[in-house]
This record gives sequence, structure tokens and C-alpha cells, in this order.
Amino acid sequence: MEAKDSDSDHIIVLRFSALGDVAIAAPLLREVALRYPQKRFTMVSQPMMEPLFTGVPNLGFYPVYVKGSHKGVSGMFRLFRELRALKPTAVADIHSVLRTFILGALFTLSLIKVVRIRKGRAEKRLLTAREGKRMVKLPTSMRRYEIVLEKILRENIGFSQNEGDYKHPSRTNGYMVGVAPFARHKGKEWPIERMERVVAELSEDDRFTIILFGGGKREAAILKGWEQRYSGATSVAGEFSFERELEIIEGLNLMICMDSANMHFASYKNIPVLSVWGATHPFLGFYGWGQREDMALMAEADCRPCSVFGNKECYRGDYICMNNLLPEDVIHRVYNFFGLERR
Repeated sequence: MEAKDSDSDHIIVLRFSALGDVAIAAPLLREVALRYPQKRFTMVSQPMMEPLFTGVPNLGFYPVYVKGSHKGVSGMFRLFRELRALKPTAVADIHSVLRTFILGALFTLSLIKVVRIRKGRAEKRLLTAREGKRMVKLPTSMRRYEIVLEKILRENIGFSQNEGDYKHPSRTNGYMVGVAPFARHKGKEWPIERMERVVAELSEDDRFTIILFGGGKREAAILKGWEQRYSGATSVAGEFSFERELEIIEGLNLMICMDSANMHFASYKNIPVLSVWGATHPFLGFYGWGQREDMALMAEADCRPCSVFGNKECYRGDYICMNNLLPEDVIHRVYNFFGLERR
């Protein structure tokens, strides 16, 4: 049975973090809003993520300040009162953490429908187990988000991750290659000196212009050093707003990065990504939307994946999943992607 359309239908979507997970939700929510112009949607997330949700008339954005006015339990009560004033008819909780549980309970008590994401923790534990590992490809995060919205809309959305839309760059005199070498957790970050060797070689080839991405003072300082050492590389870390960085990403022919937020920002802009994976695995459902499976670069290691988010210490102590990947592996893949011979 299809939901009956109403001008008063207003669906609030909750996802406060992490940045990559919010970016995963962006193309889905934009398309759903375009498909249902008679309904209103409001994304509730960190203020800096607003540029991902602009340009669609019936898709709004509401900032949440978890370290400010919305901090703690009292902050969630305040946020509830603010969101209730928007007169929602349903709440899609695609985060399912303590903060959103509190909000969900308050909305439920107000007789507003709440649907929460099923994260599949049990299946993920089997996939990351040390023994008896079950290597099964799990539903993507986007598909899990989609299911939540389907339950609210009471129909199959059928959002397609069409690899036919994947943009392979045409042969030109030069290519813009983004490099984002950092990740939040050690289990997802390739040794920085190895990525520097990739930048060093690619920057010597005048067919490539290397754009370096990062955040925070430490990362910006490292990338500024690379910029000074390699004439073909330019760092934008700490130089521009998030909105401007998205515009720069849109101009790339390829992004090289970890299993990190930058993979999802590039995917949002339909830019091909060569991603380097360590303790995590695309089977866990966090792969970039619309990206080719053969563009995920992973070392052979029976112990991987060992972590859903890459935040666990390596129980072997040697991070074999990262150390078995060489700069040559990435460099070769870049030239192969563009169909170029190395000089």
C-alpha cells in the first residue's frame, strides 16, 4: 500500500557523524527529495555538512551543535523542541546512537513516527572475527539508509548505484589528481612516508597536477611541506571552506585516498576514487557510492578485515594489512587507470 501524499508530510533525517557517513547519505536524500517534491525533508547534522544538501527546494538542513547548545541530555531536549517546531510527521534515524535514541523517544511520546537504522552489528562481528571469519558482502550503508526511508514512505525507493554513471576521464594533456593521505584511525591510514613517495613520483610527471587534501594543523603542516618539496603538488589543506573544497574535488580526474571521508566527498561529486584499505574492507558496507570495485586497493592478509571502523589496535602488532602495500602498487594503478605509460 502506497503512502498517501500530503502537503504536510515532513520527514526529519538524523545523522550527526561521522563526516563520511553523512556524505554517503547526501546523494540518496537529494534524489529522494527530488522524487517526492510534495514532501519536505530536513537533514539534521553538523553545520559544515550543509553544502551537501543545498539546491533542492524541498530539502532543508538543520545544524546540530553537539559541543555547544545541543550538548548532553539537556541539549537533546533543546534540539527536540527546536525540531518539533518544524512540525515533522516522521523521523528517520540513520544514526542510532544515544543522542538520537533520546530524540527518538521524545518524538515517539509526541506520537510522531520514528524509524531507526539496522546497523547489522552481528554480521559485521563475523566479518571482522579473528577466527571463523565470514567473508560475505554486507548491505551498503546507503542501502541501510534507503530501507529506513522506505519504511517511512511505505514503498520501494529503488535508488540505483549505477556504475554506468561512473566518469572515466577522457585523454587530455593533463590530469588533476587529488591525494588525501590521512584517516581518523591508524588502522585506515597508510604509512605517510609511502604516500609521500607516490606524490613525489607523480608530481615529477608533467601530465599530472597533484592537489593535496587534509584537515587540522598537523595535516596542513605536513602537506605544506610536500608542496614545498614537490613542484607539481599544491596543498589546499586549511586554505578554503568546505564548500570550496567540494568545488575543487569536482574538478579532479581522480582522487587517491584512504577509507575516509574524502572517498565519500569525491563519490558525492561523481569523481573516480583509488582507495587504499587496511584494517577495514568494502564488504562492511562503507565503500564509496558508485565506485568500481576494482579501484579498492588491498593487501593480501588473512587477518583482514579486523575492524569495522579501523579504530582497533592491530592484534598482530605489525599492521601487515598496510605494510604489505607498496608505493609502486598505487603508482602502477594510477598509470593504468589513465592508460598512460610511465616515463
